[in-house]
Amino acid sequence: MMKFIFLLFTLGVALMLMEGGWWFIMLIMGMILIMFLFNSPLSEIYIYYFLEWGVDFLGFSLIMLSFWISLLMVSSSWMINKNNYYKEYFLFLIILLLIVLMLCFLSLNMMYFYFFFEVSLIPTLLIIMGWGYQLERLQAGVYFMLYTLTASLPLLLNLVHIFNKMGGLSMYMSLSGFSIMYLTNVIGFVVMLTLLMTFMAKLPIFFLHLWLPKAHVEAPVGGSMILAGVLLKLGGFGLCRFMALSGSILLKFSGYMIGLGIMSMVYVGFMCWRLNDMKALVAYSSVSHMGLVFSGLVTLFSWGFSGGLIMMVSHGLSSSGLFCAVNMYYERVGSRSMYMNKGFMLMFPLFSLMFFMLCVANISAPPTINLMGEIFLMLSVMAFSKIMIILFPLGSFLGAVFTLFLYSYSQHGKSYFMGKSYLGVTMNELHSLILHLVPLNILIVKSEVFFI
Repeated sequence: MMKFIFLLFTLGVALMLMEGGWWFIMLIMGMILIMFLFNSPLSEIYIYYFLEWGVDFLGFSLIMLSFWISLLMVSSSWMINKNNYYKEYFLFLIILLLIVLMLCFLSLNMMYFYFFFEVSLIPTLLIIMGWGYQLERLQAGVYFMLYTLTASLPLLLNLVHIFNKMGGLSMYMSLSGFSIMYLTNVIGFVVMLTLLMTFMAKLPIFFLHLWLPKAHVEAPVGGSMILAGVLLKLGGFGLCRFMALSGSILLKFSGYMIGLGIMSMVYVGFMCWRLNDMKALVAYSSVSHMGLVFSGLVTLFSWGFSGGLIMMVSHGLSSSGLFCAVNMYYERVGSRSMYMNKGFMLMFPLFSLMFFMLCVANISAPPTINLMGEIFLMLSVMAFSKIMIILFPLGSFLGAVFTLFLYSYSQHGKSYFMGKSYLGVTMNELHSLILHLVPLNILIVKSEVFFI
């Protein structure tokens, strides 16, 4: 039944998207193929492998998310199609990025994973630098590449060391052949940190996050959606795959890492109070949510893994929807400032309703799947240390505060562009927002598939 519903929504996207063509047929057929290829009860974890390629439910969920967000990227980038702004190259880069992401999530070899993890930077960089709004997109591209490549180099050196020790890099080989338990605390911590630093910069964790606001703000709406929806999830996916290599050293230092993840929620909450750029505010909220996912994963509890997966999927949909909605307002007013975007409730009441539902999902309120993910993560973090009961509610409260600021400043008040900005509401825009909201509020009905 769930697959039938999913297929109906896929066909709905096919009917409503712009123009169609070979690229779109590829996306639809790819979704249907993946959906029926792994024809098993999703409430259990199944491993399918052929040589060094396979998938479990973690990879399956993120592959489905990648397909869904890619379709919505095309739907939301209708101005590129309308102005014929090199749309063929844009669609080619979307398909290339989707193929690379799918191969990354399907790889069971650590070197394959590392290769496709790094290759995903290239189409993303071209999308940011080719279709960005301002000249600063060049600086954003440099930040994006510099942070990710610098943090990734120690992982490559570690993989070479693992290969020398184990004679192979398969993720399903016995991990007992490589362990850093025999190392001293300091050296073991350094090795563990270099193993995980790549994914901490990709999530990103606070102190390694400076590339994210730059890349998000300068990217076109499609670039922002795929960055927030899928590329940040590569960090969480890599953490789940590589944490087993860090041995018991991770348990000794996980308290510090959980503290860093929770404090990133608090720091970002205080930073967002002073922002007036709506797109930057949505981008910083991603740092807050991914810090919570990181905290849940490094507890090494099963509830932390389940909550991390739920939060990655739900954040991918809600954050992508917020970027989509903010871009719709930007196209009408020509500004991303909360002080210039006022009174939209008077002009676009239906948009205002959908924007409110996306903000509700962003603060993890019912009935969205975000709430269940945050409950799981909260329980795993508090089971690790009772002192987190002080910091976690503060970070969650600050996240709700800046999201409500975003909604109230943009929707209420007197509009400065009542006549000038009115363009009407298109069915394409409504369809894009609805397809973000429906999975967020329907997945809670089938939530048992996420339990590990």
